[in-house]
Amino acid sequence: MKITIDIEGTFCNTWPNLVVEVNNQIIYSNYIINSKIIELQFDNLRQTGNRFVIGMDNKSFGKKGIWDTKTKNNQIIEDKTLTIRSIKLDDVECITLMNNIFHIQRVDKQPTYFPDKVQSQGVINYNGYFTFSFDLPLYNSLINLKYKKPMDNEISYFSNYTKVFHYEEEKEVINDIYNILKEIDEKFSNKRAKIRNS
Repeated sequence: MKITIDIEGTFCNTWPNLVVEVNNQIIYSNYIINSKIIELQFDNLRQTGNRFVIGMDNKSFGKKGIWDTKTKNNQIIEDKTLTIRSIKLDDVECITLMNNIFHIQRVDKQPTYFPDKVQSQGVINYNGYFTFSFDLPLYNSLINLKYKKPMDNEISYFSNYTKVFHYEEEKEVINDIYNILKEIDEKFSNKRAKIRNS
């Protein structure tokens, strides 16, 4: 699987460190200086439950007196952040799969009442990560994750747009046809074998 990430870092004391994981394996960890497009390859995928994680791990919140956000007159003048502009898996845009939910990992002097999750549209302001999961085959999974909606049975049959990508009944019919054809093929194969042997 090819992973392409378009990302921008902002400086405060040091540049932000981007960490990318797939299935609990760190596949990238490096400083992001200004803007960067990163191309990675990861092929150790499972049939189900693959997990993609992208985040930052080096923002200081008061450790040894260092704060990676600087303010003046109650305005932020410098801040260590990452802005994810694009995440593609095999050339399919996946940034919306993060659902704008950022998971915070509290460090240093961050208060305990600080939330574990915050809403964010691709901007990383804290140590922590965005994440999403997917299955194989990849394209099928990404299409379903991006476009399949829960079935709404209150909508009339012919207007029900939520039925799109719900192909469970059709798959059952296809499997039934496949099994019937397989059974017919086996019967004819047995008959041909008997004719040849006689």
